[in-house]
Amino acid sequence: MDIYEFNPWWETGSISREIASFRRRTIFKDIKDSLGKRRIDVIVGLRRVGKTVLMHQLIGYLLENGVEPRRILYFSFDLERKDLKGIISEYEEKVLKGRLRDERAYLFLDEVHKLEDWENKVKTLYDLYPEVKIVLSGSASLNLLRSSRESLAGRAKFHYMPPLSFREFLRLSGEAVPGEQEFNIREKRLRILLNRFILRGFPETISMSDQEAREYVRELVVERVIYRDIPETFGVEDREIVRLLAEYVFENPGVVINVDSLSRDLGRHRRTIRNALAYLELSFLIVMVSNVRGSFLAESRKNKKAYPIHPSLAFTRDEGRILETLVRSELDARHYWRKGASEVDFVLKNSSVIPVEVKNKERVDKSDLKGLIKFLKLFNSKLGYLVNMGEERMIELDDKKIAIVPTLKFILVTAPSLSVKLSY
Repeated sequence: MDIYEFNPWWETGSISREIASFRRRTIFKDIKDSLGKRRIDVIVGLRRVGKTVLMHQLIGYLLENGVEPRRILYFSFDLERKDLKGIISEYEEKVLKGRLRDERAYLFLDEVHKLEDWENKVKTLYDLYPEVKIVLSGSASLNLLRSSRESLAGRAKFHYMPPLSFREFLRLSGEAVPGEQEFNIREKRLRILLNRFILRGFPETISMSDQEAREYVRELVVERVIYRDIPETFGVEDREIVRLLAEYVFENPGVVINVDSLSRDLGRHRRTIRNALAYLELSFLIVMVSNVRGSFLAESRKNKKAYPIHPSLAFTRDEGRILETLVRSELDARHYWRKGASEVDFVLKNSSVIPVEVKNKERVDKSDLKGLIKFLKLFNSKLGYLVNMGEERMIELDDKKIAIVPTLKFILVTAPSLSVKLSY
């Protein structure tokens, strides 16, 4: 493709009307506020979460604020494989009619991890052209987060763009996000919307039917990642084992990963199993939740649980597992706790240590509280949460409290203040 096809604003002065009409995702403001800063902004996330649309919306913002169209270059390495040096030369010759180093320009490079040795090439570009703002995106975090750390140290900030949260789903659907005071008034409507949201973690699926949304996730997200992105990014030849492990996690959210058992059952070497799971996690299809142990909450490398990154990727009819996946996703929880017969579904480590238990039932009893009570005592935590389907009350145990909160209220009111933003 000619670079003119990637950059229609050089002729029209604006981005497409369709993209301009899309509601902006929450992350837009963070990147927009970075456009005037001397650093590289890197947007990473799962395929189809809206990284390309975000880039075009940022371009639209620049155009609306008086930036000359020819000073904005967009290129997608997902659609065309060219060397970065050649792209810059073509841009200088055909569009700028001069040297890039003499211009204040903006470079948007989409799916940049598909460019060979991209980190060093981008680093060179950044160092040679101090007036150029660089914004990158990628769907594979291995290259974007490991090797690039050293190459781009002090030069780049990474922004994780996740699948939709329920609050963002409401906003993109044109629904007001309720405050705590109006929650009860809209509860019935919100329950209906939450059931829709379970299958719709991607912006394009919001207005689809259930069947269309399921097919979209399978074909345009899961299959593209497994059969195209992972082989291209990581050089994987055994695609079948990647598919089998993905389906295993999607059908059994929260499953404890036993590499030895999987190796025997699937007839693959343990290293092959570990690598395939790593590729799935590094491509944002699944997330590993680590068991915490000890008084300082050190992570255990063993007994990790695997979840789909979002409930829309959970290929199961088990409502309890779907609910657990939903809560994990909304909290972006990365830890759980298990010791002997006692367990807590999720542990949040921020300013304090907060345990969260999830129960797919309308009313809870004493047996549902055992894991939380033991955790609170063992780690001297003051507050824990039990998320359930209907009950709401507070239990006080000496100087400790357990808040029993309905799922809907927990997600909309409680979770935003608890979730730990993933650091990249």
